[in-house]
Amino acid sequence: MLYIVLTTPICNLNCRYCGGTINGMPSEIKYKLDTLVKLIDKDPEAVVAFYGGEPLLEIDMIKKLLDILPAKHFVLNTNGFFLKDLNSYIHKFDTILLSIDGDKEITDFYRGKGCYQKVIEALDFLRYNSYKGEVIARMTVSKKSDIYRDVTHLLEFFPFVHWQLDAVWSSLWNLSEFSRWSEESYKPGIISLLDLWLENIREDKVLGIIPFVGIVSRILYNESGLPCGAGENAFAITTDGRVLACPIAPDFQWNNLGDLHSFSRVSNKIEPCIYCEVFDICGGRCLFAQRERLWGEEGFKAICDITKFLIKELDKHIDELRHLKNKIRYPPFNNTTEIIP
Repeated sequence: MLYIVLTTPICNLNCRYCGGTINGMPSEIKYKLDTLVKLIDKDPEAVVAFYGGEPLLEIDMIKKLLDILPAKHFVLNTNGFFLKDLNSYIHKFDTILLSIDGDKEITDFYRGKGCYQKVIEALDFLRYNSYKGEVIARMTVSKKSDIYRDVTHLLEFFPFVHWQLDAVWSSLWNLSEFSRWSEESYKPGIISLLDLWLENIREDKVLGIIPFVGIVSRILYNESGLPCGAGENAFAITTDGRVLACPIAPDFQWNNLGDLHSFSRVSNKIEPCIYCEVFDICGGRCLFAQRERLWGEEGFKAICDITKFLIKELDKHIDELRHLKNKIRYPPFNNTTEIIP
């Protein structure tokens, strides 16, 4: 299972689409670490991902947990500002996700001046120190984003790129703006990006566009369920020891599953998703979006439409891609990439 450990709800940034610090939990871990060690020790396939806020604001705690937790894999989600302070501890991570939204202009617009450069410096630090793990550009895609421009820019620097849509909970745009952007920018950009991806595959090179490799992998291997695993085989642990299905919604009752001593699971099998023709691949996309339909039913349909579009465009080429089955399986373990944007 994946255990997402929030080391702090505090963030050093205040991104336009995020709001920074999470309210409603202690600023640092307050539960006994032995309790977490015992939980992880019961799971021989345990993956531990450090999350926040900005998790590296509690860098000494992260180093301590890396030393004592008996996990099979470790993952870090970070904005990159304090990555150098990990020093040799970077080599304990199997995957590091760096938050960056595209080129300097788009990243600094959404995340703040200097954020792009900090990520590039963090990336250089990993290369200089011969980091061998997986490095992922973790994008948030919003109203000023151009999916083709931004993903192709990041592929110049990163072996893998993943994105999530700033939708449903966003305060930066409304449903009509999102829908117009989807038709005029996002869908055409996906087609162009897919053309580029297929062109490279025909030259025996698989670009690490995670929504593409992840969805194709799910189709080829007949995988099902919510890709992120939230509430089923992935759980978030707050600084006060609560267990959540999803780390982004600590205030919602359905999301609180118990504590480190005892917690339940939550199902992704709700209407109308269970009747959808792509449900096995999509899994319902997002547990939060399923339950908190902040843009109403029309907003839910708009997100469903954009998801179906991506899946069906990839599925059109599945026969051509079958020969890659042994090369394209992704992810190798639950590395917190949700696959479905």
